[in-house]
Amino acid sequence: MPRKPRKRPARETGRIEIERNVIEKFLMNVKEYLRKNRMIAIYAAAGLLAAVVVVIVVIVLVGGVNSRNERRYEIIMRDYEKKEKDEKEEDSAKIENETIKDLKEFIDSTHFGFTRSMAHYTLGNIYFKRKEYQEAEKYLVSFADREPRSEFAPIALLKAAVAMEESNNLEGARELYRRLEDRYSESILADQIFYNYARVCAELNDRIEARKYYNRVISAFPESAYVQLAKKRLFVLGPQ
Repeated sequence: MPRKPRKRPARETGRIEIERNVIEKFLMNVKEYLRKNRMIAIYAAAGLLAAVVVVIVVIVLVGGVNSRNERRYEIIMRDYEKKEKDEKEEDSAKIENETIKDLKEFIDSTHFGFTRSMAHYTLGNIYFKRKEYQEAEKYLVSFADREPRSEFAPIALLKAAVAMEESNNLEGARELYRRLEDRYSESILADQIFYNYARVCAELNDRIEARKYYNRVISAFPESAYVQLAKKRLFVLGPQ
């Protein structure tokens, strides 16, 4: 019976077998796949390139639109400030009317961007100055909804809440102060937020909540200008 030839190990035959790691094996498999599916690879690369081009074009276009909107908004505000400074006091209402009209046209003709949001904020402040509190509240809350991370957002909501108080909408004002507490209790306006909330609660005859937040102002913000006001209002509330 003939003997079967013995298979020599790699080191005896002189051949060197290279053990590839996981990454190398993956890359080799990808290379082999691309070799066998060349047209698919070409189409995929072309699609990726087209997507990149589209993204770049969109970024450029959006940047251009934002730049133009910023210039338009700056012109409106510069004209408003100049007229307010130069014109007589009796012309103030006319100047405000013109600025309100310009800002509303600006909002209607734009669709995105921070300057569009700032137009809402500016309108809210102009209406507040004119004591048109319902319009003021609408535009100020709209700004805060659009730019919740802006440093102007808590200021806008505070002013909107005051506008609601002036319109005798105390429940609406209390809801806004609660919203301010939820979102901006760590802001530099926290003492004013808690004080105003306590004051509205007192007006709504919710004395327990009013005392709680007056005491919160006193204990958490000892250096605040609202501490003495809170103490006076606590005294007026009387004993529990």
